[in-house]
Amino acid sequence: MSMTVFTVTAQPSSWRRLLQVPHRLYFSAGVLAMLGLAAWWMLRLLVPGNEGYPAMLVHALLMPLGIFPLFMLGFIFTAGPRWLNVEPVGGHAPVAMAYLFGLLLALLGFARGGSWPAAGLLLMQLSWSIATLRWLQCINKSAAQDKRHAVRLFWAMAAGAMALMLALLWVRSGEGVLWWWCRQLSLWGFLLPVFLTVSHRMIPFFTQSVLPERAPWRPSYLLDGWLLLCLALVPAGLLGWPLLEAALALGLSASLAYTSWRWGLWASLDNRLLAMLHLSFAWLAPALLLQGLAALGVPVGAAPAHALGMGFCCTMLVGFVTRVSLGHSGQQLQADNLYWAIYLGLHAVALLRVLVAVLAWPAAWLHLASASWLLLMLAWACRVLPIYWRARADGKPG
Repeated sequence: MSMTVFTVTAQPSSWRRLLQVPHRLYFSAGVLAMLGLAAWWMLRLLVPGNEGYPAMLVHALLMPLGIFPLFMLGFIFTAGPRWLNVEPVGGHAPVAMAYLFGLLLALLGFARGGSWPAAGLLLMQLSWSIATLRWLQCINKSAAQDKRHAVRLFWAMAAGAMALMLALLWVRSGEGVLWWWCRQLSLWGFLLPVFLTVSHRMIPFFTQSVLPERAPWRPSYLLDGWLLLCLALVPAGLLGWPLLEAALALGLSASLAYTSWRWGLWASLDNRLLAMLHLSFAWLAPALLLQGLAALGVPVGAAPAHALGMGFCCTMLVGFVTRVSLGHSGQQLQADNLYWAIYLGLHAVALLRVLVAVLAWPAAWLHLASASWLLLMLAWACRVLPIYWRARADGKPG
């Protein structure tokens, strides 16, 4: 008499799946941070408060420093070790949770006023600094010959740590100039350099994988030129040198417009996931053009910051995160109609927000833009969040 023994393999819990690879945890925390900030901003527009810090000042700092960093870490610590040919580092859960909790604590503190935001900002700064040092350890351990992008990412991340420290010093001292320094460094020393560095490496690579006939074009001097111009924009804005600021912004705009064409913007439109990256990159030229016009005294309001933040960074984030999420979950690399509609909707909202600033439209249009952005982000979150706690569709580990 024979007996058949069946072995049941226990499936990891949703929490353990979140910890399997860095992007699952960081992207999940990033989605929650993004939704929290979007909801907070819409509510502050609808119900202005007289207590605490002015909402516009908080909005200008926490959008770049709250929405994007967690997504950056998810990408860097998932793709970065492969670039450097080193073993992935662990211990990401405390960093991700501390940054997210610090952001929520800072929001509550800004509503109270005084030094109340300091605890949350300190937690954000410390967790980001730890992540930056871990990335430096990966670079130092690597024997890879090409560390160009990894090293440039480290310096941009270090600028992000400095921006968070300036935000902390601002709320502790009350010196308004520190807010301005933080904003300038956040945009031109941290946010744009990170996105440009990743774009320089990944867009030509993804383009060639879809369009093999196109040889990747990403010379080192191109990236270094972009980063030097970004770096120069920081003191040009801080010291009030409008002609230099305009020249830097317009030069950067021209270079990015040429690169968008050279990388194959029109050819990419036949593949939605690839087109997402190219269409987002195309926002950079008009964003820097608006920045140059603002420096020359043309009344464009907050259009440059929103063309950069919403038009480029936010849509590029959705394009990159969607691609990484689909690819690392074993699904087909195809953007279905809903993903595509959400993505195009974000472009429409970004354009609306830029027009509101340039044409000085009534506040009702601003409310429409903020509500539309929240709804689109919520729809996107409903698509991607479940991916991170589910097993891969192809049964592979990771």
